[in-house]
Amino acid sequence: MSFFSKTVVQDKATDQDKWKEKYLNLLDEHEQSEKSYKEKEDILCKTIVRLTIATTGLDALLDPHLMNIRDQLKNGINSQALKDELEKFTASVAQIKHTPHQNQPLNIELLFDFLLQQYTVEKRQNALKLLKQKAETINFETPNQLFIAILEAIEPDDAPTSNILANHIDIGIVSKQLLLFLESIEIPSIFDQQAQIAKQLLAASNQSTTSFEAILDKSFKLLLKIKQHNQSEQQDIDKFLSHITEQLAALDVSVMGASTAAIESAENRNKLDQSVSEQMEELKLSSTKATKLEPLKGIITSRLASIAKEIQEHNQKEAIQRQKTQQQLDDLVDRIKTMESESCDLKTKLKIANTQALRDTLTGLPNRNAYNERLEIEMARWKRYHSPLSIIIWDIDYFKNINDNYGHKAGDKVLQLIAKLLSDHSRATDFISRFGGEEFTMLLPNTDRQSALILANQQRQSVEKTGFNASGASVAITISCGVTEFIENDTDETAFNRADQALYQAKQEGRNRCCIL
Repeated sequence: MSFFSKTVVQDKATDQDKWKEKYLNLLDEHEQSEKSYKEKEDILCKTIVRLTIATTGLDALLDPHLMNIRDQLKNGINSQALKDELEKFTASVAQIKHTPHQNQPLNIELLFDFLLQQYTVEKRQNALKLLKQKAETINFETPNQLFIAILEAIEPDDAPTSNILANHIDIGIVSKQLLLFLESIEIPSIFDQQAQIAKQLLAASNQSTTSFEAILDKSFKLLLKIKQHNQSEQQDIDKFLSHITEQLAALDVSVMGASTAAIESAENRNKLDQSVSEQMEELKLSSTKATKLEPLKGIITSRLASIAKEIQEHNQKEAIQRQKTQQQLDDLVDRIKTMESESCDLKTKLKIANTQALRDTLTGLPNRNAYNERLEIEMARWKRYHSPLSIIIWDIDYFKNINDNYGHKAGDKVLQLIAKLLSDHSRATDFISRFGGEEFTMLLPNTDRQSALILANQQRQSVEKTGFNASGASVAITISCGVTEFIENDTDETAFNRADQALYQAKQEGRNRCCIL
């Protein structure tokens, strides 16, 4: 911001960078720690589940507890619930020790059939088959020895193909929610390009688990950068407000100083008037009582000299005080002028910032925030005067293919071209905005749905007829749209959803068309 000196910013830049680096390092360490903890938790869950499976059938008293433990672990480790279940299991084990042993033959065949179905890796399969043969020919002294041998056979260096506790995440739902979040937040212009790439990656339909993890990592890093940027701007604003507060305090001191000087000057004048009046009274009294001329002359001369001296001293003090007060007033005027200048600079910057906040930097069109503001105004007018109000939602056909085949720069040029064509073929009263990604919206006041459809088709045809070259190749560009008119009891969401459904219908019917609902 211009109201801070460059020197102060440069002095503090290094410290800020150091703190940011420390913060990012701590964040990385925290992520690594969480990852390590999650891996250990997964290993613990797998081990416990395998033990419960291996010991199922050992004793009818333990089987319900073993099943409950597995059920608890399906949703992750809930410490208290798992602790309670393990305590019940321990109590049941204690009862077994005091119960006469019942010889219950262990079904080796059934146990190994189950294990061979669960562990399909060839190495594990061979180890289990060898152990099965050994168990059939050699009786283990205790079942525990058999279970330990099974664990040694199935505990892999690489995880088994079948993961009993695998958590299946719907990548599509997570991508959609994250995309909606990125669309809803205000993204600083310096991050527009990164945000656009992140949105396009999230919108892609062919995401594998590995690629999705990379996309999530990029998205979260982008959000972290945006947060740090906003915090930095907030710190600048706080510094500016602190600066203004200090200046106001200095002005207050100057005003108080001038006021105090004026009070002191008035008190000094009152003291002088009182002193002169007292000495004049004494002269008057002396003149009345005097009997000889010479002593009276001496008294008068002395009194007049004293009065003259006091008046001279007072005038000197007054001159010094006036000079001091004038200097304070001059300083006050200079500070006021400085504050006025800084206020004008701030006003200009705020105006620019507000314009940027409501303007899409790539296309120059109003953005989603501006659309929301204008929609509120147009809906209020529609409700009051009952004049027709229509909305159009545009979407560029096969935009992802353009990005994939010709690069994001070509995609940016297409967005700029579409924005210009829509603006050139619209009316002065129509409001066009870039809603997000390759989607545009139009608000058409005093326009019914049929008139809006006619205008939409004219714009669609103008785009279809426009040529576009990318990397020396001619690329066909078309757009589709959904049209609707606000009806009674409509909200902004219901009307938008209806237009969005019409757009979906246009896409389903082959694209490069306008549908109305």
